[in-house]
Amino acid sequence: MKSRTLFLFALLLALAGRAVLAAEPVAVRSLRLAEVEQLLVERNRSLVAARRATQAGEAMLDTAGGRPNPVVSLNTSGINSKRPTGTGNLDSILRIDQPFERGGKRDLRLAVADSLLQANRADESDSLRQQGLLARQAYFDLKAGEDKFRLAEASAQLARQVLGKAELRLKVGDLSPADVARIRTDTLKAESEATQARIDWQRARLALAQLLALESEAARLVTADPWPSLAALPNAEPAIEQRPDVVAARQRLEAAEKAIDLAKAQQVRDVTIGAQIERAPEERNGAVYGIGVSIPLFTGYDYRGEIRRAHVDRDSALDELARLRATAAAEFEQAAFEAASLSERARRLQDEALPSAQKANAAVQLAFSQGAASVLDVIDARRSLHAVEIDTTNALADAAKARAAWAAALNRPELP
Repeated sequence: MKSRTLFLFALLLALAGRAVLAAEPVAVRSLRLAEVEQLLVERNRSLVAARRATQAGEAMLDTAGGRPNPVVSLNTSGINSKRPTGTGNLDSILRIDQPFERGGKRDLRLAVADSLLQANRADESDSLRQQGLLARQAYFDLKAGEDKFRLAEASAQLARQVLGKAELRLKVGDLSPADVARIRTDTLKAESEATQARIDWQRARLALAQLLALESEAARLVTADPWPSLAALPNAEPAIEQRPDVVAARQRLEAAEKAIDLAKAQQVRDVTIGAQIERAPEERNGAVYGIGVSIPLFTGYDYRGEIRRAHVDRDSALDELARLRATAAAEFEQAAFEAASLSERARRLQDEALPSAQKANAAVQLAFSQGAASVLDVIDARRSLHAVEIDTTNALADAAKARAAWAAALNRPELP
């Protein structure tokens, strides 16, 4: 009997320990925006790929600087299959040929490769600009998701409280069953919205985690910074020519122009100089030496196709540079307009609409508790407050993302 009691006591302790572990909250990882940007540089997969492209460009620079390798050949003749002879009767030739490039081909290849390398480095900077914008927007989406989940939970909790009071009034005959049914339906709707808000919050966590290559920690990520300032944007002129995407396009245009010269240089004939030493059986006094020069004859093809293609590539690079310049200017104009407009909208909602909705809801709740307001009044007031709260959160997120887009359009490292 005693052993059975001890067994039950141990079992209860084990179950209690499991309950404590299950109730223990997951350790969160609180992130500030500056930390997110640092993790982005270190871990973002797109930035890693951009760095790989730059390394490949550096390797191509080594390839472009290569010189033609000499060719060594050893030939033997005088072998008779029907009457084998000794090695002393064989005719042996050792020859070396060294090609020499003319027309500055190596220097032109190096110039093209260097321009493309600079374009790759600019691409890496532009990838950082674009991924930085995505990371900031994902951070603000996560912050909005947190706020909307908190608001939805608070709305559902308030709805449950109102339902409890309504059921008490139903018992004393102060409220009709139809009114209680309406409040219960509204409560279920609020709880459903809270569930959806939790799902959206988890999606926002995963979206940020994917940018930072922290998928395994997605469920732990929370934001630590407040919403950015809604102050007026500073006066700024877009430095379009310094934007990394425009710099990359300009470097590719430079490479295309040099590629035209490289294509034309193919029409300059390279020269191959050879030297040989021959040991012939009839030459008893020593070896025989010789030299030679070979030059290609362009009787079949003169590289006109490569030259035409180089001109087409140059024209395409010109078109791409013009397109990026126009895109950069349009992005700045649109980003400046949206950032100013959305910041003003968020300020009005936060400073004017939200306090008014909170006061109106509090007044209706007080009147309902004293029997001076109907069920529909309570539902309408709470719904109006929740809608304004959600609108304010969305407006703050939109304004923050628009200001981030404005900074990215200017290639500024900091938010305004």
